[in-house]
Parts: sequence; structure tokens; C-alpha cells
Amino acid sequence: MEAAAASELAENFADDETFQVPAVDWQRTGRRVLTLERIEGIPVHDAEALDAAGRDPERVVENLFHAFLHQVFRDGFFHADLHPGNLFVGEDNEILAVDFGIMGRLDKATRRFVAELLLAFLTGDYRRAAEVHFDAGYIPSSQSVDTFAQACRSIGEPIFGLAATEISIGRLLAQLFQITETFAMPTQPQLLLLQKTMVVIEGVTRSIKPDVNLWAIAEPVLADWMAETMAPETRLREGLESAEGLARKVPKLLEKAELAAAMVSGEGLRLHPDSARDIATEQVRRRRPLQFLVWASLGLLIILLAL
Repeated sequence: MEAAAASELAENFADDETFQVPAVDWQRTGRRVLTLERIEGIPVHDAEALDAAGRDPERVVENLFHAFLHQVFRDGFFHADLHPGNLFVGEDNEILAVDFGIMGRLDKATRRFVAELLLAFLTGDYRRAAEVHFDAGYIPSSQSVDTFAQACRSIGEPIFGLAATEISIGRLLAQLFQITETFAMPTQPQLLLLQKTMVVIEGVTRSIKPDVNLWAIAEPVLADWMAETMAPETRLREGLESAEGLARKVPKLLEKAELAAAMVSGEGLRLHPDSARDIATEQVRRRRPLQFLVWASLGLLIILLAL
């Protein structure tokens, strides 16, 4: 499974030289052994070595954060264990990743929810930040949108009083998830995994370049992805894909409907002969102890009368 995860992630970045995954040696990989291509790079947390080798901290940070955002929003499949020990920097500031035992997945609806949520906080639109929770079905409709928008404001306003380098997207999500519990939002494991990974990746990037503005890096990526996702042609394509999926299910649905109709006679529900036989057998089995008690009681009564 880990080898398959590495292979999938590598395929997603096949045309991207800024983020690379070592190739899997499938002939030497088995149930308990994972064999990967040997890589050459500098540990991402070794600032002195990176500086001595002439690596560009700004490009390293951009490559790493862009790669993570593409994994989350473009692909819906992200490396969820991006601590410094799993990241290396290549000769051209590209990121080399290892250890694919912990991966996260987000479906299209969840990706759209997270993107809209972050953009809403970026622009200070707390009403929209609240609405996306209700639109996604995470917050019950019985709750108040206005009250939840107020709760979002309590998280967002303090952020705008900070320097961009002090703002943590991961911590913002953590605070938000704490508040959503009071609004009866069920736990979303995939979002918690995303939030924790976001905190780790922010820590790594700021260890490389302490003054990095991650919001400035994230905003255009999110905006471009949302523009593409919400474009009419994209929505039309998704609608056609959904229609095709439904069309493939129609024959089976009709078959089940015909079977259900055949089981209903004029007198009511008509069971399949096999089902009727099984029910009768079970009833006989359950009645046997009762029949034994009845006959035993009658036998005892006859003996007593004879005495």
C-alpha cells in the first residue's frame, strides 16, 4: 500500500520538476519490504548545508508549499507526514519526499469546502465562511448561520491584527474545528488530518525562511483552483459525469424494481419460494421445544390420572 501511494503521488507530479518522488522498485518490493530509488539531497531542516550548497530558501519554501497545495486541492491526495526527516532538497531547489505510510484523501466536495473556507477568511467574509459549513452539510440546518458567522469572526478578526508571518493556517483551522463542536458538527477525520499536516508543513517552511508569508503563497493557488472548479465548463463536465454514472446504474435499478414488483401480488407481498421455505423451516425449528413440552405435559397428566 505504501508503494502504491508513492507511485500514485509520483504520477500526479510526473510533469512537475519542483516536487519529486523516488520510483518504486516493484520487483524488490513485497509485503514487508519497500524498495525505492536512491535519492541525493540535503535534509530540508539543515539550514547551514542548504546555504553552503547555494540553495535558495525562498524557492525551496515556494516549491514545498505549492506542492502541498496542489496535492490537497488539485489531486485530493496528499502526503500527511511531511516532517523534516521526510523532506530533502535537490540541486535545483526541488523537493524530494520519502515515507508514504500516512496519506490523506479529500473528495471534490471537501476540497471545494476547504478552499472556499480559507478564501472567506482571507477576505474577511465571515458570513460566507459560515455558509460553506451549512452548504456542505457539516453544520445542522437547525443551527443559526448568523451565530456561527459571529463565531467565525471571533477567530478571523484577531488574525488581521497580526503580521502575515505570524498567521498560521493550520492553527486557524484547529480553532475553527474546536468551535464547530459547539454547533454539533460531526468529527471529520480527513479535515483533522489536513489541519495537523498543515501545522507541520508551516513549521517546516518557517524553519527555512522565518519571514515567509504563506497566505500570500496560498491565495493565488486557491483562487486559481476555485476559478477553474467553478467555471461553467467544469461544472457542466462534472454534471455530465454524474449523469453518466447514474445512467450506468439505471439498468440495475430497473431490474431491482421489476423484482420488487414481481414479489407483490394482488393479495399483498409474495415471497420467493426459497424465502418462504426458509421461513417455514425456521418456524418449525422454533416450535419443536414448545411441542415437546406440550406432549411431555400431556404424558405426565395421563400417568397421574391412571394413578
